[in-house]
Amino acid sequence: MNINYEEIIARLKEPFSSQEIEWKIQVTTQDKARGMVVAYMDARAVQKRLDDVVGPFNWKNVYSLWHDNSQICGISIFNAERNEWVTKFDGAENSDIEPIKGGLSDSFKRAATAWGIGRYLYELEGIWVDVEAKGKSSAIKENQLGKLESAYNAAVGKIFGAAAPAGSSAKQEQTPPTPKNTENAPPPEDSAEEFKVQSIKPSGKSSQVLELIGGNGEVVTAYIKTGDETIIAGSRLRGVQMERKNSSYGEYNLISGYQLAA
Repeated sequence: MNINYEEIIARLKEPFSSQEIEWKIQVTTQDKARGMVVAYMDARAVQKRLDDVVGPFNWKNVYSLWHDNSQICGISIFNAERNEWVTKFDGAENSDIEPIKGGLSDSFKRAATAWGIGRYLYELEGIWVDVEAKGKSSAIKENQLGKLESAYNAAVGKIFGAAAPAGSSAKQEQTPPTPKNTENAPPPEDSAEEFKVQSIKPSGKSSQVLELIGGNGEVVTAYIKTGDETIIAGSRLRGVQMERKNSSYGEYNLISGYQLAA
């Protein structure tokens, strides 16, 4: 039996669709009218991902109590080539509501991230939305759900590549190579357009994602290696050498050279 385990890991790491994502309020304003929410995956979505990718008979999980108030979960996937179970562990404290059930669920989801499932969710920033009182706590207003779905899909597109929509196939991360600063080189003939840096944000540990505005007002997303502190929001770039790459997360724009405009 020829099993491609790299493909299996890549499928485990695929982003969830927006319908499979839940939102949790982290903090609220003093008047309880606004709240910052973060995305998280549901345990059932993790179970479905494992069933779909490796099959329901080829994975299992086990729990153990840790320090009387925490749970340790191990998720095992069967490796047919080695004829053995491979297990990855993680843990979580018991929650305030339904402590044991909450601890089991949280430790299961954390163990899933050890396999790469939903790990990208840690890169998503919190989003401020309108909330309303619900008993002694707060709930996200119904009219904010569309905003959250759009924000999630946009974030997934940036993480997995500008051309990869939420729920599309994604593979193991590939770090873009370091671009060259062609400060003293003439701009290429096909890159005469000047771009303004609208925003620059971290993307993973070693790269940054830039939103560039061209002369015609078009917004272009491109990646660049972390480390060049001369590029900030508001900078103008000319002679931009931009390549369309096929990464393991899908297609993306890579800046391989540029000049800072005066």
